[in-house]
Amino acid sequence: LPSSRSSISSGINAEYGGSQLLSASFDQTIRIHGLKSGKTLKEFRGHTSFVNEAQFTADGHTIISASSDGSVKVWSLKSTECLSTFKPALGSSASEITVNSIHLLPRNTEQFVVCNRTNTVSIMNMQGQIVKSFSSGKRQGGDFVCCTLSPRGEWIYCVGEDHVLYCFSVGTGKLERTLTVHEKEVIGVSHHPHQNLLASFSEDGTL
Repeated sequence: LPSSRSSISSGINAEYGGSQLLSASFDQTIRIHGLKSGKTLKEFRGHTSFVNEAQFTADGHTIISASSDGSVKVWSLKSTECLSTFKPALGSSASEITVNSIHLLPRNTEQFVVCNRTNTVSIMNMQGQIVKSFSSGKRQGGDFVCCTLSPRGEWIYCVGEDHVLYCFSVGTGKLERTLTVHEKEVIGVSHHPHQNLLASFSEDGTL
């Protein structure tokens, strides 16, 4: 795919069916690329900072994105227009709180998990309402840097600035377990698609 230093992708996701790729970029844009041609087919503009993640929604009509400008946006796949803008974080500095990632719930396509740079991860619906929240309980060092879901969406796994993995039950809303996973800042975490396995990777050079 064509690239430049100003448009380095921060995340890539494939369309169900495999004919298109969706990229989130540091140049504040979202793009759809043809997998065979490698050409940019559509471009979405409206974020005012890095776009950290973008996902196709299950209905195939919209895209949802997360940005360092503190917002989550829903876009029309057909027109590329922004349909809705949500600010998941509350408070006077909410606009400056980075939204790290978004994760569609497998069993409820109208809801998604929002992980931002706070000590709370939330489930939101497509109307921008917060349905449920989960907190590390720490005022210092407990802000989340990355997040992943179990394949069926029953568990939310978040890693904090304190290098600790937090495991939340979506059903009960409770923090079920914590585990220190690295010695330095964690870059990302991912769940195996079929087995009960988690992988995390860190600036300490370990996986």
